[in-house]
Order: sequence, then C-alpha cells, then structure tokens
Amino acid sequence: MSPSDIVALRDRTANKSLLMAAAAAVVVYIAGDILSASLYDGYSYRDQAISELTAFGSPVRPMMVTVVLIHNALLLAFGIGILRVARRGIVGWLGALQVAEFVLVGIATHTFWAMSSRGTAPGFNDTMHIALSGVFSLLVVTMMILSAVAFPGGFRGYALATTIVVVAFGIASSLAMRGLARNDTPWAGVFERINAYAYFAWLVVLAATIRRELCSPGVR
Repeated sequence: MSPSDIVALRDRTANKSLLMAAAAAVVVYIAGDILSASLYDGYSYRDQAISELTAFGSPVRPMMVTVVLIHNALLLAFGIGILRVARRGIVGWLGALQVAEFVLVGIATHTFWAMSSRGTAPGFNDTMHIALSGVFSLLVVTMMILSAVAFPGGFRGYALATTIVVVAFGIASSLAMRGLARNDTPWAGVFERINAYAYFAWLVVLAATIRRELCSPGVR
C-alpha cells in the first residue's frame, strides 16, 4: 500500500468516525432523557416538556445539561464530518448548518437560557429559551429539506415525510405548552418526544446515507 493510499484510508476512517457521531449523539440524548425523567420525582413523561429537565430549579438539571452538552458536541463532530466529505454544494450546506446549530443554539438554549421550572415566575430566560428553540427548529427543518434535495430516491421521500412529522408535532407540543402557567399541558411530553425522536431518526439515516454515498473507496 502506497503512502497516498494509507493517507486516503486514514481520511476515510476519520470521516466515517465523525459521521458516526450522529448515532452516538442520539443514544446519549435518549438515554439522558429517560434516566433524568425517571429520577425527577413527580415528572410526567407524558405531559411535561424535555426542556423541563434542564430548567432552572429542576433537580436533574446538572445531569441533563451535561447530557445536552455531550449531545451537541457529538453533533458538532457530525457537522465537521459532513464538511470533510462534502463534494456537492448542498451537502456542504448541511454540514455548515449543523455547525451553525452548535454555535447559535447548541450551548445556550439549555444552559444560560434554560426555561424556568413550572410553578415559578417566568423571566427573560424563558423568552430567550423560546426564541432559541425557534431558531433551532428553523435550522432543523431547513436541513431536512436540503437533505431531501441532496439525496433523491427513497431518502428524499423519507426526509420530506419526517419534516412533516417534525413540524406537525412541534406545533402540537407548542400548543399543549400554552397551559404551562395553569400547570395544564396534556400530552406535551409525548408530542415533543415524537418531534424530537423523529428528528433523531433522520440524523442517523442521514449519517448512514452520507457514509454510503460519499465515503466509499470508489468515491473521489
């Protein structure tokens, strides 16, 4: 094997590892969500939002914030991996937006601007949390649509269907959370988790698609 072949092999291995970070990010988040919810006495997995696990005043805030930070660091690695393998303009934009998501909202949403726990007076942090969550949702939907354009065939239909699910249940969870001040948010947790887990599934499928299409030895 020539030196150039060794370098190429190392690059492919590194790129595949970075792309696999998407799956690791999903596993970390789901495990943290389930564990934190189970340790939060009185928390309703059905009726309460995921953000309430990282809320100011939440007894599991340190644990879930750590989970979110690890999750976002792994997604940053994923974004870098996309940029490294991108050979088409649209795929490059996917990587750029994934990195932008980390920079713009990945850290601040659940740390500096986490929401207030239910039953406490809302503050400016709640306004910022909602705004940053909106930016995050816009970035996610944009990436899903771009991924549908970048990869035709079965993935395109899957990406567009997932976009509809994410938008629909995002709206449903937002409507359910309007009763937060009255402590009346039926099914908010279920709606939000369908939204989030559909997004997570898309991340994993996207990573697998990019690996298959852009990381094989024959691709130049």
